[in-house]
Amino acid sequence: MSGITLTATQTSTLQSLTQASNLFATTQNELNTGKKVNSATDDAVAYFRSKSLYDRSSQILTYNANTDQSIQSVQAALTATSAVDGLLKQLKAVLEGAKGATLSERTSATTQFNNIAKQLAQLVKDASYQGLNLLTSTSAKLTTQFSERTAATFTISGFNFVSTSGGNANSLFTSSAVAFKSDGTLNFSAVVASAGSGGAAEKIQGFSQLNLATGAGSITASEAAVIFTQSDNRLDSAISQNSALTSALGTNVNILQARATFSANYAATLSGGGDKLTLADLNVEAANSQALALRQQIGIQSLSVQGTQNSSILTLLR
Repeated sequence: MSGITLTATQTSTLQSLTQASNLFATTQNELNTGKKVNSATDDAVAYFRSKSLYDRSSQILTYNANTDQSIQSVQAALTATSAVDGLLKQLKAVLEGAKGATLSERTSATTQFNNIAKQLAQLVKDASYQGLNLLTSTSAKLTTQFSERTAATFTISGFNFVSTSGGNANSLFTSSAVAFKSDGTLNFSAVVASAGSGGAAEKIQGFSQLNLATGAGSITASEAAVIFTQSDNRLDSAISQNSALTSALGTNVNILQARATFSANYAATLSGGGDKLTLADLNVEAANSQALALRQQIGIQSLSVQGTQNSSILTLLR
């Protein structure tokens, strides 16, 4: 009320109490949020500098999530190449077992070989991750962006383990002959030797002739020895090729993991820089809160004492 006149002491005490209340509210907000800078009005420079750091950290983590997915995609391919190694060695074991075997045993080995070859092809086709299969096409690409910079990318080219056309450095069987038939069985001429090489290799049209009997007549023992030797060599090459492609994929995983680790640490550094600009010292703020609460109590008690004094004076005047 405008008609009430306060003493200088009371006015000073009220101002001090108001200031303490405002500071107490600010301190409580900092304790609740854990930050000394919650908006531009608290500290414009610190607020916008920290916002830039936080935004950059968030952006890096968003890109890093894509890197993590790329790692999983390559890991899926690596899991498949490990299984391929086992199946290739099974093919070799079947072939080794057919050497010197009887006709019926070689016929049985033929069936085993084709079954294993079919599973090899189907296994590789199943090794996709989120629609991308790095083992069924040399045109497949996995491109990972590490930051907003265009140059900060890493591209992994695919391989073709079930090639139905001419072989190349990224195929399992680097032969000019067709590696797999349309039904998934392995074209034996791709394993034995290139088409048109003559001799025993030219006499067989597919692995269905492992029993060493063709429409053109029986294959001689010397021709059989050539076939088994060439088959062994080609399977050894395929095992070695698979190992090389597996190594290449492993190197790519290591690169992606190194970038993922860097990005995670970098984002933490950026976020930490923002924290240094905005976070409050909770121990200090807790102490301030207690001190300000005490100041408020003292101010209220002071006003109460002053009011009592005024009341005593009024009583005396009466």
